[in-house]
Amino acid sequence: MAVRQIAVTPTSVTLKPDDTQELTVEFFPSNATNQRLTWSSSDEEVATVSSQGLVTAVKPGAATITAVSEDEGETAGCSVTVSLNDPVTVSGEVSGTWEKYTVVNVEGHLYIPAGKSLTIEEGVEVIVSTAGQDANDTRIEIIVRGNLYAQGTEEAPILISVPAGERTTANTFARLWGGIIGSETCEEILLDHVIVEYTGAVTTLSSPSVTGGLFKPAGGEGMVAFNTNNPSGKYVIRNSIFRNCGEDAIYVQGGSCIFVYNTFYAVGEAGGEAINVKAGCKVDAAFNLMYSANTNALKLSNSGADGGERFQAQINGYNNTVVNTGWRRDPSKPKGGSIWGEAGCLIHVYNNLMVNCMFGAKAPGFGVDATEGPDLESDIDYNFYASGTQESTVPQHIANGTITAYDGFKPNVQDVVYGANDKAGTAAGDNDPLFANFPFDTNPLLSYTYDASWDFHLEAGSPALSGAKTDFDPYFAATGITVNGTTYYSPEPASYFGAFGQK
Repeated sequence: MAVRQIAVTPTSVTLKPDDTQELTVEFFPSNATNQRLTWSSSDEEVATVSSQGLVTAVKPGAATITAVSEDEGETAGCSVTVSLNDPVTVSGEVSGTWEKYTVVNVEGHLYIPAGKSLTIEEGVEVIVSTAGQDANDTRIEIIVRGNLYAQGTEEAPILISVPAGERTTANTFARLWGGIIGSETCEEILLDHVIVEYTGAVTTLSSPSVTGGLFKPAGGEGMVAFNTNNPSGKYVIRNSIFRNCGEDAIYVQGGSCIFVYNTFYAVGEAGGEAINVKAGCKVDAAFNLMYSANTNALKLSNSGADGGERFQAQINGYNNTVVNTGWRRDPSKPKGGSIWGEAGCLIHVYNNLMVNCMFGAKAPGFGVDATEGPDLESDIDYNFYASGTQESTVPQHIANGTITAYDGFKPNVQDVVYGANDKAGTAAGDNDPLFANFPFDTNPLLSYTYDASWDFHLEAGSPALSGAKTDFDPYFAATGITVNGTTYYSPEPASYFGAFGQK
């Protein structure tokens, strides 16, 4: 007997991620001969369904599960709504797991105890209160004494932010909370597909980073978004976004580090770098996009070296795309403008695509004296410089003769290091790298407003597609860094300049 109609029970259901629901089907007539079915989901990113009608919730959203009769093609369905997990409120000591697609409301300083770990799963929203925590109006900080593993995905990144109503343009540099600080006992941190924003709160004498001796010896300093203090630690940040930071995004004072495939923009209010490295660190920083850092994309320093645990800072900075950095720095206190190398550090800076930055790579005393400049084994070469014709109207820039980016790229500019294999134009407006979608010749130099539609891949025929250096070994390309049982490797250098190449 042929199937005339089918009905699915229930017809609608609300689930949370990872919940399951078995659907049943009634056939009309009940004695139909062929009762075989085909099941499907309208959106398998929201909910999946097995061949037996078992629905599994994946992530928040809506989907329709449909059953189709093999006999006559009759259909019936169930509307599935997947909601967030129940919100939780935390303060003080935390460890364990924050389950995926959960809103975690942070109401006070957080501490991950030494010897313990906190795992944050995909789609979690960590909402940090902006309320002052004491009479000093101290803002919340996250202190990692143990381990932190924040593992998002491209489709469901982890967000560490402030309440939605405070995510405004006016609050871009409002310094609404402190940042993530790894202490001397912090062994491992992973940030993968994580968005960190609205950091940089000014410390007070009662800030945990101050009372713990982790960041600065006294209050009154702007906190950074991410900080480490353990030279024996292992830290990996990849596929993540740092934005709307009052000070530096990444400021590391110890550890083996891989910082790759990240995006930085609107970093630093009156100073600040995308990545700032001190003594006690061994770092590969590559394939990052750094737009409008206040001062530098990379500040490479050996500050704090003691010849022991705080060993010489060693950094490979390669294949980064650096745009518009340096222009927002107080022009009476210039310090770099793209990449800055300081005394004593060992640095290799290759294949970076630096566009419309205030200055080329700078390293005072480079190649002359390691007490004044970087280690004599350092190298800065094979970088690509391009300047549009747009001009700064800041009076001090005009007085200094740094009106266009080209003015700061010239070989005779003080402390700029030009390598024999660098590529640079001979005037403002030439050497266009031919981005797929970016206003190379019109984007305002002092702008920190990032347009998500920009595409920094290179078009066919771009002069930046060839000529980069490939015969060098990043520190962690072969050995990797193992964090939470997974080994992460630094990418090999690319034959093009910058982070993206062609699509």
